[in-house]
Amino acid sequence: MNVEKVEGPFYLLNDDIIKNEDDRKHPEFEGRTVYEFIRVQDGIAIFLEDHLERFFRSAAYLDLPLPATAESIEDRVYRLIAANQVEEQNLKFILGKTSEGESVLWIFFTQSIYPSKKYYEEGIATSLFRIERLDPNIKLVRSDYQKAVLQERADKGVYELLLVDGNEQITEGSRTNVFFVKGNELYTPPAQAVLLGIVRKKVFEICAKRQIPINETAIPVEWVKEAEGAFVSGTGNNVLPISKIGDHFIPTMENPVVQAIMADYAELVRMYKEENKH
Repeated sequence: MNVEKVEGPFYLLNDDIIKNEDDRKHPEFEGRTVYEFIRVQDGIAIFLEDHLERFFRSAAYLDLPLPATAESIEDRVYRLIAANQVEEQNLKFILGKTSEGESVLWIFFTQSIYPSKKYYEEGIATSLFRIERLDPNIKLVRSDYQKAVLQERADKGVYELLLVDGNEQITEGSRTNVFFVKGNELYTPPAQAVLLGIVRKKVFEICAKRQIPINETAIPVEWVKEAEGAFVSGTGNNVLPISKIGDHFIPTMENPVVQAIMADYAELVRMYKEENKH
């Protein structure tokens, strides 16, 4: 049974805008589904084209036919933003099949909680969590994984978990990608081991412009003690500094590499919003 939290007066089913009423049943899917989150800021769907590219890739992986083109989905997104008069909130896409075998694309606004200003100024506390995601490159809906990480975050009292695989290597955050700084270089787990986040992609672009080397390599747990800075990246978090992993403090807030990347990412978002005003 679907327990998605749908916010706002309207949502989309394929091309139809539907009124969100308490007595109306939301779509129920059979089999595996794929999803995507997109952050809306100032009424603009941030990096929408990148998100749609990944969403189409996830759909192809499960052989789920999308009942729309990228261009028509973009049009639908802005129709829904206008109908709900949203300035800042997360959109969620879910694609799957009904019991009749019909392919359904459900787009709606969902509960959105963003990091406080304090987290960007002081960094976040994280903890290691020994769990592995299957098919890490694809955004599959997995309720068991989501329940496990939510419980662990609550138990540890941290903002984010860093996942550790069977080889005692850090792979990614529970909802983010992770980067470490050593010297003037970045280190991050290899692409095949993680979800290829959109903000992760932008970090790579920033580093290419600044000529900051990025090493995609295995990150052993003990390597954390050598890190001179660390941050996570994600749609709802942007570039978010890490000040603590377990009991180990990391001097991220004094690290010029991290501070430069944070500033450049904020500028990328500002420019995107300016260029995509509707």
